[in-house]
Amino acid sequence: MIIREFTLADHSAAFTIWQNTKGVCNCDKCMTLDKEEEIARFILRNPGMSFVAEQDGEVIGTVLAGHDGRTGIIYRLTVAEKIREKGIGKALVENAVKALKNEGLTTIKAFVLNDNDIGNIFWEKIGFKENDMAVTRVKRI
Repeated sequence: MIIREFTLADHSAAFTIWQNTKGVCNCDKCMTLDKEEEIARFILRNPGMSFVAEQDGEVIGTVLAGHDGRTGIIYRLTVAEKIREKGIGKALVENAVKALKNEGLTTIKAFVLNDNDIGNIFWEKIGFKENDMAVTRVKRI
């Protein structure tokens, strides 16, 4: 297995993993945000911060990371269900955290849905604590 930078050529494989991962938002609004042009904009704004895990030429995991100049944020951490529990998710996060740290950031947030029990347990295990100081609110424009 190798971990390498996410490129737009990975979008189709990544999108398939996102659609098939329980706990990742699969609603129409989320799928709109995951369109190739949206991911392209994100990657171009945050170069060198998003990664894929690849095995035998197949994308088996993803992580998208970026920042607003103050705080890093991690989205779409996914690992194909058939190969979980092998440290792939943790390795993807470590690459994203390193890239964000290299940008001088000292705070990183992970975007995880409330009802994603497996995801929330994973993030807690690797040291990401629930933020009880703020609620995220969204407005679609």
